[in-house]
Amino acid sequence: MLKAVSNSAALPNTWRDTPFRYGLVSRSFHWLTALLVLTQFFVVAMWRVLGETSVTLMLSRLAPHGAIGLLLMVITLGRLLWWYSQRHQRPQPPKTLRGRLARIVHGAFYALLMLIASLGLIRHYAGGWPLKAYGWELIPGAENDTPALMLPADLLHSPLSWLLLLLVAGHIVMAIIGGRSRKNF
Repeated sequence: MLKAVSNSAALPNTWRDTPFRYGLVSRSFHWLTALLVLTQFFVVAMWRVLGETSVTLMLSRLAPHGAIGLLLMVITLGRLLWWYSQRHQRPQPPKTLRGRLARIVHGAFYALLMLIASLGLIRHYAGGWPLKAYGWELIPGAENDTPALMLPADLLHSPLSWLLLLLVAGHIVMAIIGGRSRKNF
């Protein structure tokens, strides 16, 4: 019995990153972010294809775009804090061109997720619309429209979102080519 206890104490800590594998927390953040980003694009695509229908209205009630954007911002902040705490023990990309590109693209993911969500929140606020989710008002809208805030948010939110989708598609292709999707995630 005593031997079993000492062996269990020696088991690897699976929730933290190691130089050989991402831990449970990193993988959970990754897949939760992936699910929410793909949900956002799915709902937007349905609106573009179908217009305002009972289906798109239902999708918007189940997955409110602004609330999911805010959630993505919070999760991205959590990911950044977790990355910082694990930066010395997580797997490192190789010191090759491909490894440097991976580092750049992952940095772009974080920057785009924060920027797109911030621009979306600015659009909501500047348009005077409160940000609501499931009957709760999360952020009040401005009392008056503020076009000076609305213009840059309107110009950048959508194009940066499509850039994010393009990077996600490239990320998926590279993960499949590199076989990393099966090993680490």
